[in-house]
Amino acid sequence: MARLYLLSVILLLQGPQACLAVRRLRFASPLQSLTIPDPEIQGEEDLNTPRKRFLPKFLAGLSAEVQARKEVAQARSRSASQLSPNDVSGSDWAEKAAAFEKERRKREDSLIESAYDQAVAGVDSVEKTLDRASKFLNQSRNEFQFVGVINRKAAQDPKQKPITWYARKKPQSAKWSVRLVHVNQDAIIKDLFNRGKVDIFAKYKNTGAVDEETKVPIVTSTYEVRERSWKNMWNFSPKHFFTDPSGAYWRERRLQPGLYTDGTSVYESSYRYRDGRNGMHRVSTLQQYLGSRSINSKQKEGILKKLRESEPDIVLEL
Repeated sequence: MARLYLLSVILLLQGPQACLAVRRLRFASPLQSLTIPDPEIQGEEDLNTPRKRFLPKFLAGLSAEVQARKEVAQARSRSASQLSPNDVSGSDWAEKAAAFEKERRKREDSLIESAYDQAVAGVDSVEKTLDRASKFLNQSRNEFQFVGVINRKAAQDPKQKPITWYARKKPQSAKWSVRLVHVNQDAIIKDLFNRGKVDIFAKYKNTGAVDEETKVPIVTSTYEVRERSWKNMWNFSPKHFFTDPSGAYWRERRLQPGLYTDGTSVYESSYRYRDGRNGMHRVSTLQQYLGSRSINSKQKEGILKKLRESEPDIVLEL
């Protein structure tokens, strides 16, 4: 008789809430923080917005341009009265008048642009002086930065602190003193696992109870996260390397040939070499298998005892 292995299927989303949880799935950031900026720095940043910096420059330049145009108009009237008859006489008087007008407009535009640029440069110099003075006047007096890490387990265990505070020396370029951080530990562990920094190990225990709805043994799981480092040889296991090879990285490790049961049905393992995938083909129900003539009473008691006490040989998590 072929040996019967125990197959357990663990549903990570069980019950009627499974579909609801899938519909409400949201991707959250691993770190959600609330930063309280220093009031001195915050007031300085509010005053130094690009819009508030541009308007004074534009107003000063526009005022200087208007004043320069008035002065140019007065100088134009005086120059017209002082124009000599020789400048507009002769056979080429039209060319002379056009050249004189072109030179006059060029000189006036240069004066107006120079007045605008000087006014804007004056406002810039005043702002730079104020900025240098504000760096010393508006510096925060806090010498430390305080970071509070929110503990999500405190809601379930009143003995734990809801927030754990840490302090460090405040850098000179820092603009905040207090920050609250809400750590999504599950997202961080998944990111570390995807980058190959940690390994996740699971232990499964058969509780001996049977689910009333599915009539399968209830198996509980405990997970442990271990960091990969040279101290633990990057979680390398010679036993698994030599006794349980998988071939290429995308191929699944082949299950041991035989019969498997989840407490209700009996399956026969198969392996598709083309894709490197395992499979299970249903053979019969467990009651039909136990009632066959090929199994005696001693073997039947051993199978039922294994379903009640033994750990599962294979676990499929969905």
